[in-house]
Amino acid sequence: MSLSLHNTMNPEFLLSRYADQLSPFLEEAGLDQSVFTDSEAVCSAAAWIKLLELAGKHLDDSIGLRFGNALRSTDLGVLGQALRSMDRLEDMLHGVSRYAVTRSQVEKIEISLSGNLVTISYQITDPTILPRRQDAELTLALFLSCIRELSASAVSPLRVDFEHAAPKDLRLHRETFHCPLHFNQDCNRLHFDKSLLDLPVHTANKRLLQALQPFLEEQRKLRSQPVSLLSEVSQAIAGELRLGRVGVVQVAESLHMSVRTLQRRLGELDLEFGELVEEVRRALALEYVGNSNYRLTDVALMLGYTEASSFSRAFRRWTDLTPREYRKKAGLESPSAALGACKA
Repeated sequence: MSLSLHNTMNPEFLLSRYADQLSPFLEEAGLDQSVFTDSEAVCSAAAWIKLLELAGKHLDDSIGLRFGNALRSTDLGVLGQALRSMDRLEDMLHGVSRYAVTRSQVEKIEISLSGNLVTISYQITDPTILPRRQDAELTLALFLSCIRELSASAVSPLRVDFEHAAPKDLRLHRETFHCPLHFNQDCNRLHFDKSLLDLPVHTANKRLLQALQPFLEEQRKLRSQPVSLLSEVSQAIAGELRLGRVGVVQVAESLHMSVRTLQRRLGELDLEFGELVEEVRRALALEYVGNSNYRLTDVALMLGYTEASSFSRAFRRWTDLTPREYRKKAGLESPSAALGACKA
């Protein structure tokens, strides 16, 4: 069973508000019209993120950022009502981190303090979901929108980090964040002065929060259990690939468990280690080969192949094309890339 089938999202707030814009791309993303009508519907995280990328490609290159800017806490259902009811922004941010899994099983949100800085980190934990620029920009813009809304202030971050490469047009990014922007980072982050944490939430409602928390805790327990293992294993596989190795022994060691335990726990989820390796490799290969900044010989090494020819055969198995043919078909081949191309 695919990793992506275990990782689901419930993006009702966007699907209902932007149905007219997103509807034309549902079929290509692997979704159907029912996602617009069922408030309890969940969908594959990979399909949802692909839907955003398709909208970005065909409608507006900055559509994720525009969506995030327009959203408010009231668009987030029960989670949004709970966040609006918390006392201070510190409570609200930790609430986002704790209860994010009730809406998405692939989001990792962390709040950290270092000196005078507080950092909100956001990342999709499934390394096979690529590209994901629109989701990252939507989410960071949504975080900032809610922070400004609930604190009734025009606060801006000191710095913003994005995993993806810089888009050609950054005007909307600058208008949104009002701070230095950094791209090609290891994680998506908003950095603020730590005084942000002390700002009061002007809609605080202790009684409502007490009424909502039991439901959120129940949903959190229900949706968190299987995902942590899948996320950890897939991220460990991606990390080991970058080191040029991807054996089950190394991955088990990195997760501090025995090989037998790892295989048993994956078996309980109807997953096999080799299938996960193949899925992670394939997703990363499509992303790297689709980026003409990478030499194909380097891509092979980044995916743990000691020989370019082995990578080329694997890529042909996945796509019916060699990496070089794939780039030519996509119009990505350049003289510098060709010099490092794998031989077909």
